[in-house]
Amino acid sequence: MVNTPKAALSLTDFTADSPWEPRPATDVGAVPDGLIDGVTLTPIVAHSDERGSLSELLTTRDAPIEPIVHVYQVTSMAGSIRAWVYHRKQFDRLAFINGRFKIVLYDIRPGSPSANRVNVLVLGSERPALLCIPPLVIHGVGNIGAETATFVNLPTRAYDPRDPDKCRLRVSDPRMPFRFDDL
Repeated sequence: MVNTPKAALSLTDFTADSPWEPRPATDVGAVPDGLIDGVTLTPIVAHSDERGSLSELLTTRDAPIEPIVHVYQVTSMAGSIRAWVYHRKQFDRLAFINGRFKIVLYDIRPGSPSANRVNVLVLGSERPALLCIPPLVIHGVGNIGAETATFVNLPTRAYDPRDPDKCRLRVSDPRMPFRFDDL
C-alpha cells in the first residue's frame, strides 16, 4: 500500500552525504615468505554509523580493474572446506568480510618465481580483505568460525556451465602440503 504524503516532497528536502573521512585499513596480517607471485591482498575498510556498515569490495577509484562480469556469494557452513581447485583462465577475486576463514594457496606453476610456496591466510570479520588469486594457483577455503558465514567472488570470467573453468583435487590428497585437519 502506498501512503499519500501530507506535504509535497522535493529533491531539496534531502541532504547530500558528507565525504568519507580517510580511515586506516585493517591489518590483514603478515604472510610468511611473502605472497605467491601474482596474488594480491587488499584490506577492505568498513564505513560504519549507527545503522550498520558499508564495505566496498572492488572499485576502479584507486586503479584500473578487469571488468566485473560475474558475481556470486558462497555460503559456508561452520567447519566446511572447499578445496582443492584452480582455474585455467580466470582470476578469483574473493571478498571476505564476515565470518572467519582459513584460505590456503599453493603455487605449482612451472617457472613461477614463487613455485612450491604455500600461503595460509585467515580473513573475515576480524581481517576483511579482497584476495585476488591468479590462474593456475591452487586454493582452498575453510570456514574456521563457529557459525555459517559467507564470502563473495567477483571472478574475471563469467561462469560457463558448458565449459567450467575449474579443476578439482580431493581435499585429502596426500600430495598437498597442507591439511585442513584443524577445522
